[in-house]
Amino acid sequence: MDFPCDMRSLARKKELRIGLISNTNSGHNRDHLSRVNAILDRHPCVHHVPTSHGDDVRPALDELARREIDILAINGGDGTTAKVLGHVLDDAPFPRRPPVVVLPGGTANMTAGVVGGYGNLIDAVQRLCDWATGGRRACAHARHPILRVKLGDHGAVSYGMFLGAGTVIQGTEYAHRAVHPLGLRGDSSLSVIVARTIWGIVRKDPRFARPVSMGLALDDEAPLPQQEALVLLVSSLEKLFLGIDPFWGGGDGPVRLTLIRKDPERFLRNLPSILRGRPRSRVSEATGYLSRNARSVTLWLDGAINLDGEIHHVRREDGPVRISQGGEFTFLRV
Repeated sequence: MDFPCDMRSLARKKELRIGLISNTNSGHNRDHLSRVNAILDRHPCVHHVPTSHGDDVRPALDELARREIDILAINGGDGTTAKVLGHVLDDAPFPRRPPVVVLPGGTANMTAGVVGGYGNLIDAVQRLCDWATGGRRACAHARHPILRVKLGDHGAVSYGMFLGAGTVIQGTEYAHRAVHPLGLRGDSSLSVIVARTIWGIVRKDPRFARPVSMGLALDDEAPLPQQEALVLLVSSLEKLFLGIDPFWGGGDGPVRLTLIRKDPERFLRNLPSILRGRPRSRVSEATGYLSRNARSVTLWLDGAINLDGEIHHVRREDGPVRISQGGEFTFLRV
């Protein structure tokens, strides 16, 4: 059972016990893990558990639970963060879910940029250690839900904060092919990827503008007519990287969805208002733009989805992709 963490009791502690899980294979960690370790060596209140494979996460969490940590810190990419939080939800290793600090140790680091610390990895680790050992100033904290994604009738359950399809997949392929090999990380890489993808859509470049045919249902409503989705975005975050907020729809529920159909009207002219979450008056379902909030989203498609940077291939014949709220965590920005 989840109990909200007591931030006031944490603030009264002279020194906090931090449990840190690092993915040694993630983007920034491949370059800077030795510097991270040098900082941690000077701060014994931080118990560091390096991992190199997804199977290492559960025993790492069990170890941190035995140590009765106050704060769970995650040093990895978006996929690492999702995997760790998913194990916390499914395996319940802690009697009370600890607040979470997400460090920018990956490549894109979209989750860290929205709910985690600011700045580069080394500065973020140093601030966390200083904060834990008594140099605590007031820190921002907020509760955020995460997505639970069931891949087909008999598929695995995964977790994350962002799911994309359509042109998102082509943008991801471009990132692996042309952006990440240049060493670009974080917001810089995401900005280049989004800009190039948008240009590809405008130019109708088949390397980017490849719609995917999908069925879509929201909550318990009847499925919508078949969609030719140019862009599909689903998230539990209030905003994405760089403050982008491409969600403006009404409705109750923590699952936010925006779908842009093939050949939408006045795409380039409408795009700035869409990215601010304040679309122009001509942005509507009739002109190719759909945005809603829901408790659950069901998708039927043959193709790929991007869940926090991890690509999953799905088929209609295996059953739908079901997206709902998986749980909530308190995230700290130190």
